[in-house]
Amino acid sequence: MSGHSKHIYKSLSIFILQDGFSFLILDEYQTPLEYNVFQIPIMSSTSELLNLIKPNINTAFIEREHIQSVDVIYGNSQFTIVPQDLFDQNYLPHYLKYSSQLIEGDDFAFDEISSAKANTVYIPYININNYLFDIFGTFTFTHLFTGLIEKGLINSKASNEYLLLHSTKHMFYLAAFRNEQLILSNAFTFETAEDFAYYALFTIEELNLNRKELILDFTGNFDKSEDNKAYQILSNYIKTMEFSNKKTPYHFENQLGFNEHYNLI
Repeated sequence: MSGHSKHIYKSLSIFILQDGFSFLILDEYQTPLEYNVFQIPIMSSTSELLNLIKPNINTAFIEREHIQSVDVIYGNSQFTIVPQDLFDQNYLPHYLKYSSQLIEGDDFAFDEISSAKANTVYIPYININNYLFDIFGTFTFTHLFTGLIEKGLINSKASNEYLLLHSTKHMFYLAAFRNEQLILSNAFTFETAEDFAYYALFTIEELNLNRKELILDFTGNFDKSEDNKAYQILSNYIKTMEFSNKKTPYHFENQLGFNEHYNLI
């Protein structure tokens, strides 16, 4: 990792989930240079996650790798999408209080999704943000759904009904569109292939999407293979399924969680 030239512009992308985090070092062309992933059991507090981050991302790491910008993507389930017409940034906790367990000291943030005329309201982890600010200074952070919806809006031009699904190891995130308009965003935790297929099909049914005309598009940890039981189940019900992962550089092909992170950038 330290063999890369210090003269190359390098950015650090950090993807934070409830069971760990991963980081990607990229050059100015967004080409991956280094990737690593760290996992824990589902955390009971954000302190556990911060304790996992500190030994791996610290001042020495930032200086050694000559990191010039830091971007954080939060993938937690403490989020909601609020239409711009109903949005007031003075009331962020109110948008989340019915769907998320709030505790004293929670921080609240929002990302504007101008193309959807909406905002992602979510809870970033304030202790992690404060730590990253201390070791690096100013950085950017967003929620996973912000980028997923922006990407989905562009891709939805291909069909009147379009569902973009980004899968991680035990959670998937979906954004559904009809006539190039966002109609639903949600996240599901799953343990089995049957869980995965059930939640996807249940969503399609509840939204009255046409399974013959719908495009179901996957990114992240999901592929078209005989070993993917969830895919085999879904293929019995959905006519058109696509896979929009970017091409994986060969030296990252077998890295756990790489596609989950890389395809959010």
